[in-house]
This record gives sequence, structure tokens and C-alpha cells, in this order.
Amino acid sequence: MDAQPPSLAQVEQIIAQLYGGVVTQFSKSAQEYLHNLQKQHYAWELASQLLASESVNSQFFGAHTFQVKISRDWHTLPPDRKEWVRNELLGWILRLSNGPMVVITKLCLALTAFAIQAVPEIWSNFISDFFDYLHTGSLAVRAQNQGQVLFIELPLLEFLTVVPEEVSRADLIGERKVKVNQELIDSIPRVMSILKTILSNHHGYAERDIILKQKCLRCLQSWILYGVPFETLFLLVDHVITSFQFESTNEAATEVLVEFISQPRITSYQNTVCEKILHCITSDWAKNQITKAINDRDELAARNLCRLMTTFGDQFTNYIAINFLRPDISVYLEMMLIIPMYISEMPLQFWFMLQESLYDLEVIPVIPNASGNNTSVSEAETPNILLSDFQQIRESSMVVFRRLIEVLRCKVQYPPDSEWAEWSKDLKERFRHHRRDVGDTIMNAYYVLRSQMLDFLIELAISQINAPGRDPSQWQDLESTLFCIKSIAEAIEHGENIYLSRLFGAEVYGVLPVQGHSKLRNTALSLIGSYAEWFKNNPQYLLSALNYLIPALSDIELALAAATAFKEICDICRDSLVNGIEDLVNIYIVVGPSIEPREKQKVIESIADVIQVLPPEKMIQPLLTITRDIIQTMKDAIVLGKQNPPQFREIIITQLEYLTCCGRGIQPLDEELIIIDGSDSEIKRNHFAFDLIPAQGLVNTLSEIIRDIAEIWYQDSEVVECLCKFLNTGIRITPHLLSMPFEVIVFLIQISFQRHPHANWLEIAVQIVIVNGSSSKHSVALRDMLISLTSTTIQNIRNQTEMDQYPDVVHSYFMLLTEILKKCPLILYSLQSDMFNSIMKFSVAGLGLQERLASNSAANFMGEFVGQNYDDKELAAGIENVMMTYGLEIMRELLLGIGGKLPRSFVISLSQVLFKMIGRYIEASREWLRTLLAQDNFPSPHVNQMTKQNFAKGILSTRTLKRFHEIVTEFSIKCRDLEDSAYGYT
Repeated sequence: MDAQPPSLAQVEQIIAQLYGGVVTQFSKSAQEYLHNLQKQHYAWELASQLLASESVNSQFFGAHTFQVKISRDWHTLPPDRKEWVRNELLGWILRLSNGPMVVITKLCLALTAFAIQAVPEIWSNFISDFFDYLHTGSLAVRAQNQGQVLFIELPLLEFLTVVPEEVSRADLIGERKVKVNQELIDSIPRVMSILKTILSNHHGYAERDIILKQKCLRCLQSWILYGVPFETLFLLVDHVITSFQFESTNEAATEVLVEFISQPRITSYQNTVCEKILHCITSDWAKNQITKAINDRDELAARNLCRLMTTFGDQFTNYIAINFLRPDISVYLEMMLIIPMYISEMPLQFWFMLQESLYDLEVIPVIPNASGNNTSVSEAETPNILLSDFQQIRESSMVVFRRLIEVLRCKVQYPPDSEWAEWSKDLKERFRHHRRDVGDTIMNAYYVLRSQMLDFLIELAISQINAPGRDPSQWQDLESTLFCIKSIAEAIEHGENIYLSRLFGAEVYGVLPVQGHSKLRNTALSLIGSYAEWFKNNPQYLLSALNYLIPALSDIELALAAATAFKEICDICRDSLVNGIEDLVNIYIVVGPSIEPREKQKVIESIADVIQVLPPEKMIQPLLTITRDIIQTMKDAIVLGKQNPPQFREIIITQLEYLTCCGRGIQPLDEELIIIDGSDSEIKRNHFAFDLIPAQGLVNTLSEIIRDIAEIWYQDSEVVECLCKFLNTGIRITPHLLSMPFEVIVFLIQISFQRHPHANWLEIAVQIVIVNGSSSKHSVALRDMLISLTSTTIQNIRNQTEMDQYPDVVHSYFMLLTEILKKCPLILYSLQSDMFNSIMKFSVAGLGLQERLASNSAANFMGEFVGQNYDDKELAAGIENVMMTYGLEIMRELLLGIGGKLPRSFVISLSQVLFKMIGRYIEASREWLRTLLAQDNFPSPHVNQMTKQNFAKGILSTRTLKRFHEIVTEFSIKCRDLEDSAYGYT
């Protein structure tokens, strides 16, 4: 029941407080009061009373109230009152047509909301009716008020602007959607006629004429976005182009032209439209605008033209390529090169697409030179180009792209140091992102210029270095040139030996500064790394590159770039560097102590990359050398850490990271990873190092250190994580130079997991099974490991609630079970029955977990278990007995999860298990489904018996996984109903 209506004066006073422009302590309460007021039934009449006010704020709130009431309370309004609302809105739009636009806009929005609700029952032809109402209404006002003129064009244009926008946003369905859209389609000819009349007739400079044209263009844009047929729009393009050349309407016309040339059907009118718009953007007026913007350093003035030119280029790249030799295209390209020098935006995408089009023979088909002229653009959409013209296009494109490189180099050049220091952090970051984007465009330009680009850039670098009277503090130009050379590294042929030899020889790198200028030197260092593949084919230049790199490793401002480049060189060029491994190790001994930890990791891994190439017997000595200080530091930290573990944990973490990097370096490539299956050759290779005393000493020392770390810092999750990362790397190394023997690491996993059940230990166990699970000689040790890890896991995690509390452990444990099933399933079936049953119960409970990672890994294991297929009849019978024992419970958990216990995103993984289960045990599954689905409210109270029977019939009869998923997903949605109140998931 409505409260007592407030007085109009009281409401206006509150509105004045809210919209007065000053935020006060009463603003929030005023807003809440007015919001609640709009919910009252009397707000309909109040809205009309407010529109009669002299206050613009009151009028605006009145119009807004109509809009809110129509959208929210339409169904509470009696039919006769709906007619009243429409008449009120029409009347106020007419009466206030000479008033403030902010109020007219709100009234038009309210009337559009009314029209959308009223179609088709109350108001079917709302656009044509609005036209007629304004026309007759204005005539009536003029007759009644002695010639008073109402300027109805503005409210008409405003209504025609908001209608297509609001209809596009509205969630319309059924007949109403059809009728509303049909009304817009039927009105297109009349609307376009009105817009054409206004654009062609109003050429005055009065404020009203300017506003009218701006509104007209804005309206046209709205209809373009709605989807007006292109043929209709085409009739207005000349008028829009005319408006583009007036400052007052330039911005609005730009928006229209951008939308216009973005229409998909414009390709059918490509030649005609291109001619018109190209003439517009290359006209004397446009060139004068650019000149003026450059002279005035006014970026905003050129922005609209640049946007239109860029959109034109993106849409008509092929047209530009085909007509590359035309004078107006040359003017266009010249402007595209000039604009980026003076505004921040760069049309990078256009240059990429133009390069593609220029070298696409489907875009520019070439025919041999012959008598007669080639087909003109006007006669065919894709003309044939004479070979001579094609060659001229190529030559001309090189001139343009050479200019482009000059422009791009300037765009990536750092500002002077004093200016850079004043830039904000955000601006600096945007500049760095911009440089990366420009770098991609530079690389695309290389495919046009090729050797010309290298020649130009390297000659430029040499001239910049040798410029007479060069100010030593001015490094920016040389840095930008090196950045351009770095950007094209990916495209350079590795066999190139004309220009890059000058770059990495005495003319450039031989004279680059080795002190100061950190940004210049960082770019020079990164450039070396980006050309690692070239150095691999030109190893004679490696020494000079390393001589430039290595001193920078000790400089904190250069270390990251230097270490990254060093890593690239050592990784790619390891075969060329292996003969100098002793020198690399000696260099590490000298510079290693002065390198920061992050960069030191890269350096260690880099040297290990080269060591990896050596035969096993020659790997040992350099490994001992680069790990000596690491191992000694760890020994010292262990001695002291026994008394105070927290104080020395960081030292241990850092040294473990060093060892992990070393292990990654000597780790074989993925394709060389040996999976042990017990063959003599593999056993010999994997144990080769243990026949060598130095290697055995290293392994023994590492084993002792690892045991101590695992015992002292057993509760420290970060230390354990780093330790396990190192162990994981060591397991993959062949020969085992930086890893523990199999028996030692298996025992360490068991005892460490008993001390504290970190999931990391289970992850190491998974890796052990992957590498060694196929070897029969390890089966006993792996079985004992599984027994120990299972006992500890089940003792610490006793029910589903605790499983949800430790999802990382649960996830890793199920990964271990899954790998055992894949690699050595007999281990699982050789367990005592009590333990095996505990594993199965644990796995069934895992299917109902709420945590995604743990639930998915449980489903993966169960899917692997259910899908087993063995030729051994005894083994197959045993697995079937297990399924007959646990099948009902497995299916119960699957159906509960599908039925709403688990989030919908889990349904697919559960469905996959169910699919395998039914496929292998069809009759048993039929019985399990019948038993479970017969229960009331199972798996959800939202599905009846008929729905459940149809679901069971569907999944039992289909044999395709896709259709199976569809049936399960549909059933899951029905089980969840709307709010999924039983479990709180949708």
C-alpha cells in the first residue's frame, strides 16, 4: 500500500539538493528517498507534475521517473492508464521541444521503453505515429498560439536515434521481437529521407543548424549500427563526406564514415565508395588539416582524420595494393607516414595487412607483358597486373616501407633523459608496450625490404656511432636503431653473412660503449641473444659476442639482459661452445660471486647447457667445478641450521635453486628422456656415471645434503618445494650425475612424507613411477613405497571433509595411483585386501569432492580404473569382482555430482567416468541405475521418475561420447532446477 504522497514542493526541494552540483551529507539520503519514491504508484502522476516545473532538474527527474516506471512497473498499470502514459509522453515531448536536450533525451528514452512494451497490442506503428504526431501537433500549436514555432526536428532526431539503440539492447522474444524489428525496417525509407533532407538543406553556421546536423549524423550512425541495408546508406555518403569537411560536424561525420566503411557489404561497392572516401581524405582540406595540426602541435585536431584513414586502410588494403601506383594512393600513404610522427596512435595493423596484400598473388595477379592495356579497376574487382607494373609496385613499395622504417625508428626512440625522468610509471610502461607492438611491424616490413633494411639500419648504426662531434650523452638514436635490428632477428636467414658480420664485427659491436648508457647496452645485449641461431651458423663471431656479454653479468642494471642473452647463446650454440667449456667454467668462477641470485641461476643453467653436450665421463669435472661452492655453502648452512633452521632457510632455498638450474641444463632434451624398462643398454647408460669415483662422490655428497635438508626443514613448505623441484629434475637426468640413487630417493620420499605430508613428496613419487615403473626390478620397492604413502595419506585424511581440507595432497595421491595403473598395475593388485579396499573407498569418496583439482584427479583415476582391459583372465576377473563390489557406490557418487552436489563445471569429467563404466559393465550398470534412480529425491528433488527413466534409457542406449555428454548435461540442468537450493550450486 502506497504511503501518503509528498507535496510537489517537497519533492522539488529534494531534487534540487541531489542535482545541485554539490555533494553533501544529505545527498545519499536524498537519492534513497527519490529511489523509493519512484516505486510508489502515485509516482506516475508525480512524474507529469514534475515535467510542468520550471526547473530543468525537476523536468529531468520527471522524465526519468516515467522511464523507470515503464521498465519496472509496466505490468501493474491498467490498460486505460497505458494510453494515458503514452499521451503524456508525446505531449511533453511536443511542449518541451524547444527546451533542454537533456530532458528531451530522457523523454525519448521513456517513450521508446513504452513502445517496446506496447508492441503489438497497444502501439504497433510507433515510429510513423511519432512522425505524424509531431507534425500535426506543431501545426496545432502554431495555429493556437499566433504563429509560435516549435523546432520539432531535434526531438524527432533524438527519438529516431534512441529507438534503434534501445531495441538492439532489449531482450525481446517471440512476436514482440518480430513486430518491433519490422516497425524499424518499415520505417527505414522515411527515416533515411528525413536525414537526407536535413543533411542537404541545413548549410547555415547558426548554432541551431550545427546542432541539427550533428544530431542528424548521430542518428544516422545509430541506424547503421542497427543494420540498415547498405544500398540505402550509399545514397547518403556524399552528404556525410560534405559534413566531414566542416570543423563543427567533422567528429560526428567521422563516426558515421567509420561505421559506414566497416559494413561487410561495402566490398560490393568497393570501387565507387573507395573513390569517394579516398578523395575526401586526400583532399586539400584534409592535407591542410594535417599541416595545421603539425604546426600547432595539436594531436586532437588530427585524431579524427587519422582514425578515418586507418579504418579506410584496414578495410581496403587490397584496393590500396592494387592501385599502389596511383597519385592519390601515394598521397594517402604519405599522410599515413606523416600522421604517426605527430600523434600517439600508430596504424600498425594497416602496414602489416598492406605487406601481406602486396605479396599475395591472389590480390595482385600478374600476367606477362603484352600489347594492350591490362584490365582496369573499374572493370573488375581484382584486375590482372602487367609484370612491368607489378615490378614497379614492388619498387615503389620499397620506397614507402623504407620511409616507414624511418618513422618507426623515431617512434621507438626514448626521449631525452630529463624528459624520461618526468614520465609517470604508467606512461613508461605504455611506451614499452608500444615498442613491442612497433617491433612486430618492423619485422613485417622486413619481408618487403629484406637486405635493403639490413643495409639501411647497419649503415645508420655505423654513421650514428661515428658522427662527428657526437654528444656522448646522446644514446637514444643508436639504441632505437639496434632495437629495429633486434626486431627483425626472427626473419633473418641464418646464412646471411654480408651485413650482420659488419654489425657483430669491429664496426659496431667492436666500438659500442661498455660503460654507462644502460638502456643502450641492455638493447645491445638482448640483440645478441635474439641472433643466437645466426651465431650457431656463424660461430666465428661467438667470442666477440661473449666478450661483450660476460662483463655485463656483474652490472646490476644489465645483468638480467646479459644473463638472458647468455642463456640463449649457450642453449642454441652449445655444440660450438663445447670445446671452450673449460674457459666458460673459469669465467663463472671469476664472475659468479658478483652475480645476483636471479641472474646467477641463468648463468649456471647456461653453462650446464654446454656441459650436456659432453660424453658422461667428461661431464663430471666441469660439474664438480660449478657446483663446488654451492655444495660447500649448503654444508655450512646445514651445520648452522640444525640449531636455528629459520635463519638459514633462505640460503638453502637459493642454493637448491642453483642446483635445480644446473640439473635443467644437463638434462637431456625431451626426446632423449629414457624411461627405464630394465633393458641392459638402458641400465648401463643410467649407471655409467656410478662406475666413476668422482661422480659417485658427488652423488653421495648430494644424497647426504638432501637427507639433512629434508630432516631439518621438514615442516618448511617452501624449502620442501624447492628440494622436490631439484629432485624432480635429477630423476630426469641421464646419466645420474645430480640425483640420488633410486633406492635412496624412494626411502627418502617415504620417511619425509611420514614426517610431514607435503604434496610435493607425492609428486616426486609420481615422477619416480613414470621413469621407473616399467622396470620389473623396481616393483618391490615401488610397492613398498605405495604401501607407506597410502598408509600415511589415509591416516591423515580419514573422511571426505578432511579430503576437502587437503586438496593438494589428495590430488597428488590420485595422480600417483593413476600412474601406477598405467605403468605397473600389478603393484596395486598385490596389496593386502584391507589396504586395497581402503584405496577404493578413498577413491569413491574422492568423486564427491568440491575442490576442482582434487575432484578431477579422482575422476581421472576412476576412469582409468574402470577402463582397464587385460588379456590375463585371472586379472580381468579380479578387476570385475572389484567393480561388482564398488560399482553401486561409484555410480551413486557420479549421479549425485551430476545431480547437483557438485558445480556444473564438474559434470563433463564425471560423465566420462560414467560413460566408461556403462560401456564395460552394461548389465550391471543397468541394475545399478534402476536401484539408485528408484529412490525418492535421488539424485535431486527436482526430477520425477519419468525424467529419471528417460535419462537412464538415453545413456544406456547411446554409444557416442558426444551424445552421452549431451544427455548427462541436460539431465544435470533439470536436476538443478533454477536455484539449486539443495547444494547451492548452479
